[in-house]
Amino acid sequence: MSKPLVLVTGPSGFVGANVFHALLSAGYRVRGTLRSAKHISFLKNKYPAADAAGDISFAIVPDLQAPHALDEAVKDVDYVCHVASPYFTSANDPWAELVLPAVDGTKNVLNSALLAPNLKRVTVLSSFASVVDLEKNPRPGYIYTEKDWDPVTEQLARKDGFWGYHASKTFAERAAWELWAKEKPKWDLVTFCPPMVYGPPIHEVDTSRGIDGLGTSLKRLFTSIMGTDPNFKPNVAVPGLPASVDVRDVAKAHVNALSLPSGVSERFLLSQGVNYFEDGLAGLRAKGEKGLGEPGKKVNTADHFSLDTTQAREKLGIDFIPFQQTVEDTWAAAKELGLISA
Repeated sequence: MSKPLVLVTGPSGFVGANVFHALLSAGYRVRGTLRSAKHISFLKNKYPAADAAGDISFAIVPDLQAPHALDEAVKDVDYVCHVASPYFTSANDPWAELVLPAVDGTKNVLNSALLAPNLKRVTVLSSFASVVDLEKNPRPGYIYTEKDWDPVTEQLARKDGFWGYHASKTFAERAAWELWAKEKPKWDLVTFCPPMVYGPPIHEVDTSRGIDGLGTSLKRLFTSIMGTDPNFKPNVAVPGLPASVDVRDVAKAHVNALSLPSGVSERFLLSQGVNYFEDGLAGLRAKGEKGLGEPGKKVNTADHFSLDTTQAREKLGIDFIPFQQTVEDTWAAAKELGLISA
């Protein structure tokens, strides 16, 4: 009996690479969609045994927004993990640059999924941005659950890239659930809503650019803990959104969701809790690690909202990696890549 086949969008990205890795480790065959062929050799070289066994393959999809872009890629697949999504907050036209690409891309993935006869489940990587109510932040004492939705409007979405990003995640996830409810396919739908995602990079990194080559979330982590954020330097920064999750737990959630019982379609909040960057540095400071910023503020959780992750812990079996371990493992990975001096 052949291994189940999973289609993963965006396996060359920070989160997608971790999902790709976790699926292979769990015994799935994986087909990744890439905008071009330039990352194929890196992924094949990273998994030579899986490549030799025919367990990895790729589909070139230059534009996820193009109608029917994934019609060929979904053929014969058992599961779809839609991970690819832009993460940036600077835009001249947030509606056109952020919202429409996210919504159209998600709709295209699901419309193509309707054509796959053997499909059992689709997962969509959304975000805590589709959950949090920005205008009520920091909302001390409030506990967010899967029932919460960001009330962002189109008018706010057009205001700037920050609101546009939140709207892009909210409207794209809503579009997924609306399409699924309307079409009533045989397959189940699961969405994940993580806040800031940190953790060791295993994707192809342009090391010549240093920290800048890591992508938005990891670059933010390093500039914050190294005390180079211009708003806080020389001190360790205070995060705008103090909730986070380890990328390895996000990947584990994708894998474990595929084995949920048939008929289970749900949203899941993914988070290890609320921390400031300084809260993750106790171990590195104890070792006398060089390159860290001057000590910054530590979190008082009473000043902030919290997230109820009962669903993810009980139904997906996630025992969330503590923030300090995430920071230490990410720091070690960056040193290994030569992005920070030892």
